[in-house]
Amino acid sequence: MKNLMILGLSAMMLASCGTTQNKQDNLNNTVSNLKVSKDVSNMDNEYLILSDAQQSIVNRGNQFALNLFCTQAGMDSKVISPLSVSFLIGMLANGADGTTKDEMLSTIAGDKNLSMAELNATYAAILRMAANGDKFTTVNIANYIALNKGFKLKSTYTSTVSSKYAANVENLDFASSKALKHINQWCSDKTNRMIPSIIDRLNPSDVAVLLNAIYFNGSWTHQFPKKNTRLENFQGYTRDIKKVDMMHQERKFFYADNNRFAAVELPYGNGQYSMTVLLPNEGVSIDDMMKLLTATEFAKLQQQMSECIVDLKLPRFSTTTSISLNAPLSALGSKTMFTGSADFSGMADAGVFVSAMLQKAKIEISEEGTKAAAVTAGVIALTALHEQPRHVKFHAKRPFVYTINEKNSNAILFIGQFTGEEE
Repeated sequence: MKNLMILGLSAMMLASCGTTQNKQDNLNNTVSNLKVSKDVSNMDNEYLILSDAQQSIVNRGNQFALNLFCTQAGMDSKVISPLSVSFLIGMLANGADGTTKDEMLSTIAGDKNLSMAELNATYAAILRMAANGDKFTTVNIANYIALNKGFKLKSTYTSTVSSKYAANVENLDFASSKALKHINQWCSDKTNRMIPSIIDRLNPSDVAVLLNAIYFNGSWTHQFPKKNTRLENFQGYTRDIKKVDMMHQERKFFYADNNRFAAVELPYGNGQYSMTVLLPNEGVSIDDMMKLLTATEFAKLQQQMSECIVDLKLPRFSTTTSISLNAPLSALGSKTMFTGSADFSGMADAGVFVSAMLQKAKIEISEEGTKAAAVTAGVIALTALHEQPRHVKFHAKRPFVYTINEKNSNAILFIGQFTGEEE
């Protein structure tokens, strides 16, 4: 679980600083001395450990995290939750088939032939670890499906998302304003009010909304003394100088640097979660740095960093981001699910597709620690309305008007009326 970074940012670096202590030894010592909460004190440790297959899926998911981040290039501050997107796509993939399913699995896990059983088991394990990990760090992951009244999911699909993703499935009347309020209230509740809403409008013709929410609240293992925070210069993306509240402390952290960037790892609580901060070297842009990062480097990072005495300065800040995921995910290979050709035959008998996928995320960095939250929503619509035809009567027993139209342009060629009289 230590590989699951909320910000999805990591890299391999050549270790520096003179120390003989290897990071892996330190991590092993930390793990062996973990104090678990009451709820899991009697649990088998293997219950909270990923299998090799599950770890492989997480590693490949990290590559998706890096890929997704690179689609958001720009000069503004931003934060996204790739894991939240992965959970939502995982739920969708359980109801998909053919090209639609292949594309989604390739995007989030790099393998279109990935077993759904393994993928589901991996996400179920992540849910367990989030609920039963560091008692000093709160990580809540929640899944939810709102169904428009009258629309039904297949029982096997409902059973899978309920058991493996702990997803609550609920029927609502999308034509009522109460449905929109209820969905947004769920977002607010599951993110401790950091994300008060996710959808501005609900179309009565939509059939379902799938949601994932992640809430993170961690206290630094080594907090920044507030008395050290000073207003200091910060060089912006375009080299403009800004004033920021700069936190400061000096102590031992795991650190590494190379010819592209330096990195420091800041642990939360008992160390199960941490933030890795990557600082490009002078003359190296964030885009250039991120383009060279791979999942392989991410996996090696844990072994390459070494303990150093770090004079650390980090801005205190808050960032909120709202993005549409249709274009980024299409660019990463998942195109079909957003089209009328989508195959979600495992989800419902009706032809459906993902009309919109969006995410809102927020992060707050302070002297005490980090709060972060994200909600990802997928709106499901019918590819074509398959309503039963109405039974009506049309008895032309009274005067009527008629037209003759050209079908493509709807131009009226003739117009007349009939009142019962004939020539």
